[in-house]
Amino acid sequence: MKKFIFSILFATLCIASISIDALEGERFKQSEEAVKLTSFGHIDAKGLKSLIDSQTSFILVDSRGNLWNDGNIIPGAILASYQDPAEVLEALFPYKNDLIVLYCYSFTCPLSDRLAHKLIDLGYTNIIEYPAGLKEWRDIAGYPIDHITR
Repeated sequence: MKKFIFSILFATLCIASISIDALEGERFKQSEEAVKLTSFGHIDAKGLKSLIDSQTSFILVDSRGNLWNDGNIIPGAILASYQDPAEVLEALFPYKNDLIVLYCYSFTCPLSDRLAHKLIDLGYTNIIEYPAGLKEWRDIAGYPIDHITR
């Protein structure tokens, strides 16, 4: 049942993203490049913005963790890393069917892919990557960021 609801939600977001594209022009070039490299379900900046604005329950994760984070983060995100022990990740994400959206700095950053693989190995089932990451979100799309103290 949860997978059915997730599928409907994902299809709705895809349609919303297509509708937004029709209004705002084509997808960001960086997202086009990022989608070619991603291994999991993916979302672009406009889709992620729509997901956030919809107030749908999901967990947004900056996969740079504390080690590589530069103090800039997409609003609402938490920090986690593929280097975190399984116990730490399971405490951060207690429900393995929750929707988890992972990102890192840009599509050349491997950290969200590594964290996605680790979470899947731990039994998590609803993983989506935002492979274009913070760089597209902030520098190309011009969406807001939060600053965290490191």
